[in-house]
Amino acid sequence: MTMFEELYALATGATLAMVISADEKIGKMTINVVPKPKKDTGEPALTKDLSLTATPAEFDADFVAALTGYREARQSLIEQAEATREVLNAAKAASAKKAGEAMTKAVKPTPAAAAPKAPVKAQTDTANDLGDDDPEEGGSAPQPAATTTAGGDAYDLFG
Repeated sequence: MTMFEELYALATGATLAMVISADEKIGKMTINVVPKPKKDTGEPALTKDLSLTATPAEFDADFVAALTGYREARQSLIEQAEATREVLNAAKAASAKKAGEAMTKAVKPTPAAAAPKAPVKAQTDTANDLGDDDPEEGGSAPQPAATTTAGGDAYDLFG
């Protein structure tokens, strides 16, 4: 490719600004190629400048090759950015799906929560409920709790 064909190919992916300066004392010039990505490819990584310093003869010999390598590297970055964007969009969609499923599960009542609870049986012996253990006043002393084992033997839990 010629220099302008290469610049054209590079400019199809970004608006380019070129700054050229010369240093008479050392006989070299510096060319800065500054890309500004287009709106649909606005990746910050793609704004890396190409800055080259060489003699005019070196630019004649190798500038097109340098532009080609730069364009290919930029193209690779664009492809990487697109692949990353696709992965992020897929992850975002999967996350939204999981969140939706979690919300659906949180809203559905569980079978235990939906079943009515059995009413609590009211006790009628208020003297025993109040801990009145004086037998002379109509209460009765609390009796030790007895439990039976699987074999039918009774034993005292508190004694």
